[in-house]
Amino acid sequence: MIRYLATAALAAAPLLPSASPALTPDTVHRGVTGCFSWSWKDGGAVTTTVYYRNRCDSAHTLRIRWSSAASGNEDIKVKAGAKGSTWSFISLKPLSFADLGRA
Repeated sequence: MIRYLATAALAAAPLLPSASPALTPDTVHRGVTGCFSWSWKDGGAVTTTVYYRNRCDSAHTLRIRWSSAASGNEDIKVKAGAKGSTWSFISLKPLSFADLGRA
């Protein structure tokens, strides 16, 4: 009888709702600011990486404003058509992006 109950419980287990919380996918943020396209993803445990690309035919400066007053603004000179990345420590998030014009 116990063997029958154990077998029945194992057979019914896939039908029961899972007790573990559902995993949520990380949100990817994308945008365009002036000559730059940029992206970054939520969910970094220690750092947040921002990827960027200069879509113009001349060098421009990208300004990233981070969520910490200590980090402040980061200005990055990017050659025409170039792409790159930058990161912040302790999971700071970028608050805004600005194309400061020709570098």
